[in-house]
Amino acid sequence: MSTTPQRQPPSPAHHGPSSPPSGSVGQVTYVLRVTVNDQLTWKQHITATVRAEAYRLYMLRRLKSLGTPTEELKGVHLTFILPGLMYALPAWSSCLTDTQRQQLENVQKRACRIILGPAYTNYDHALTNLNLPRLSNKHREALLKLGRNLLCHLRLRHLLPQGF
Repeated sequence: MSTTPQRQPPSPAHHGPSSPPSGSVGQVTYVLRVTVNDQLTWKQHITATVRAEAYRLYMLRRLKSLGTPTEELKGVHLTFILPGLMYALPAWSSCLTDTQRQQLENVQKRACRIILGPAYTNYDHALTNLNLPRLSNKHREALLKLGRNLLCHLRLRHLLPQGF
């Protein structure tokens, strides 16, 4: 695995819609599609993730305009949009600010609004109707799964503090 430290992110033409935001200050490293800056704030990573998934929301809008059924639109969300919001989650989700969490949640909220169309009343109702969890719950589940896997793994258990 290699990392590429850079002063400026690569041009959008090089990386496509999931490219990091331009005009960043400081050192930035890209590791397996995760943007890490020298301040470890995750601001650039969240911005790039939200931008990339916003492009995918267009696909959802287009499918909706072609008359795709709600269940199939939900499947598109679960297959193309949600994995982008969840990618490498244990590495960064515990360090997010409330604003960053809300930015990610807003992408799913927009997806629900597109999927349900006129039947959309509010986000909680949409989640219930589509049988989707909040992203914060998905984040918590992913961190718990990582912790359980570390506890059960003989070679990695030493990474946890004593007493676990």
